[in-house]
Amino acid sequence: MTFKSSLIASILLATLSQHAIAEDNPTVAVVNGQDVKNSMLQFYALERRQVNDKKVVPMERLVDDLVNMQLLKEEALKKGLENDEGFKTRMQFLELSMLSQVAMINFLDNNPIAEEVLKKEYTSRLADMKSIELKASHILMEDEATAKEVISKLNKGEDFAALAKKYSVGPSASKGGDLGWFAQDRMVAEFSTAVLALKDNEYTKQPVRTQFGLHVILRTGQRDGKPPTFEQVKPAIVAALEQDAIENHIEALRKTANIKVTLKK
Repeated sequence: MTFKSSLIASILLATLSQHAIAEDNPTVAVVNGQDVKNSMLQFYALERRQVNDKKVVPMERLVDDLVNMQLLKEEALKKGLENDEGFKTRMQFLELSMLSQVAMINFLDNNPIAEEVLKKEYTSRLADMKSIELKASHILMEDEATAKEVISKLNKGEDFAALAKKYSVGPSASKGGDLGWFAQDRMVAEFSTAVLALKDNEYTKQPVRTQFGLHVILRTGQRDGKPPTFEQVKPAIVAALEQDAIENHIEALRKTANIKVTLKK
C-alpha cells in the first residue's frame, strides 16, 4: 500500500471510529466479569473491514473473536507478558498510529474544504471526465461454426437484426441484438475494443470471444458521453483534496521539525 492510499485509509478509519464512540456504548459480552463494550466491537469491525477489503463479517463472529481475545489477554497478564519488550514496542507503535490518525481527523475537522472549492475542482476536472458512448447490436453464439455461418450470411447481404433474432442466444435477441447506447467501460474489454475499432454500420468480420461466448458485432453509432454530476463525484473530490491538505500539513510540520534519520544503509 502506498503512502497516499494508506493515508486515505487512516483518515477514513479515524472518521468512522469517531462516529463509533459517539453512539451508545452497551455491553456486548461479559468475560470473567470483564465487560466487552460496543465501542470495542465497532473499532474491531472497522479494522476488519480495512484489512479484508471492506467485506462485512457477521457481528456475532466479531463478538466471538473479542471474547477469545479477552481470554488470551487474561492469560498474557497472568504470565506477565505485558512486560515483554516486543509487547512494549507494539504498544508504542499503536499509540503512534492512533494519535497520528486522531491528529489528522482533528486537522480536517478544523480545516473543512469549502463547497465552492469543491465545485471549482469539479469544473477543472470536467475535461478529464469526458467519455464517449457507443451504440451497437450483437449476435451472441456458443460455437465458432455458427458464428462463421452468421458472418457468411452478413457478407451476402442478409439483415443483421433478422439473423440476431434467429441465431443469438443473448437477451437482446428479441430486439434484433440491439444493445442501445452504452459507455465503453460498461462492456467487457474485448467487446468495447472491437466496437471502437469499427466504423458506424460496420460489423466484425471475425467473431469476438468474451467470457459470455462468441459475438458478431454491428456498430451503429458514437456520441459524446455525459460527465458525472458534481454530487456523483463529490466524495472522491473531497477525499482527494483532504489527502492533499493532510500531505501539505505534514510537509509544513516537517519543515519546522528537527529531523535526523540515523538508519544505516
